[in-house]
Amino acid sequence: MTREALRLLDLPWDLVLDILSRVPATSLGRLSFTCKRWNALFKDHEFIKKHLDKAAKECMVLLSSEPYKLYSMNVNLDGIHDNFVDPQTLLNLKDFRSPEQFKIYNIFHCDGLLLCITWDRRLVVWNPCTGQIRWIPLCTRDKDHWEFALGYENNKSCQTYKILRSSWDFVAAQPQDVDCGLYDFESHSWKDLNDVFPKNCRRLLSKAVSLKGNIYWVANKDDEEDLLLSFDFSTEKFTCLSIRFSSGDDDFVPTTLSVVREERLAVLYSSYSNPPKIEIWMTTHDKIDQARLVSWSKFLSLVLDENNPQIDLSTDITFFIDEEKKAAVLCDVEYFNKRNTDIYIVGEDNRFMKISVREINVSGPVIYNYVPSLVQIQQGGVMTRERKRKNRH
Repeated sequence: MTREALRLLDLPWDLVLDILSRVPATSLGRLSFTCKRWNALFKDHEFIKKHLDKAAKECMVLLSSEPYKLYSMNVNLDGIHDNFVDPQTLLNLKDFRSPEQFKIYNIFHCDGLLLCITWDRRLVVWNPCTGQIRWIPLCTRDKDHWEFALGYENNKSCQTYKILRSSWDFVAAQPQDVDCGLYDFESHSWKDLNDVFPKNCRRLLSKAVSLKGNIYWVANKDDEEDLLLSFDFSTEKFTCLSIRFSSGDDDFVPTTLSVVREERLAVLYSSYSNPPKIEIWMTTHDKIDQARLVSWSKFLSLVLDENNPQIDLSTDITFFIDEEKKAAVLCDVEYFNKRNTDIYIVGEDNRFMKISVREINVSGPVIYNYVPSLVQIQQGGVMTRERKRKNRH
């Protein structure tokens, strides 16, 4: 036990709780071996909830690639203001150790938990901070495309984690017939959700993201309007929200979503006018899960003129933003060489840098703004008395 830990044990327990609730999750993970009482504390639901509210958010950027690789990515955003810096020196990749028992193909992030699809088509939930894992029975439909998203049912006593399955066939110029299902961690079972997907939504335009337990996509309504589509695990219903903003260009297209510090949403728009443009907009408040009308403000924009090379963005692009540095990092497959990845750093005053990552073989690269946490993975198998009573009504 360290000298600092021994000093903490001499303090009143209420004060110890308050101090520990403000310590970053990765540090608490190392402290869990200090004593049995602390180890039990870091698994206590009330303490975990308090820690999520009080501790400073540690934002870690993860880059997934093939074959079976996961990297932690550090980008020096200050370098975008240096006109003489070599862009390659701004990016640092390190191996992010994942359990040996599975090879990651795709990831979905929620509250420090990673929902992973493996290369042999299995589902597993993993908390890298605590080392916990839980295997989930895979349930798919005979469809061309399927997506799994992790969220939770909000109630005052606890957060009940669930998985939403969305699957559909892609037929050009026709609406998507989206089939949905729900996995409950407590009952350890899947159930079908019949006729819940909005009839006027023709297709999903972006990958799903999770914020405050709900799932969000950019979707298209009746081939006329783009909107923000959300799914609430508490009500098991979809809701269509506004994603419109004031812009002089009519050809701006919402491409993808990102979560900002587990508090707000950001959306990336691209324009194919001459010259092409990129804009990033962000929700103006952190109560999007309670709002019927969503307001947006522009975070930054980039004009792709003669001073900046053309960016050919794919529909698989992902991004994250840094509010303090007023910058964004975009990740996409290189347009002409699909085996390489392009990292773009975008800043104020039309600042732009491109970094090509050639030392790794990447297919459909994805960056995740991962926030470590102590959240425990419900192991399930036995239904609680409260859940049984709820299911009977």
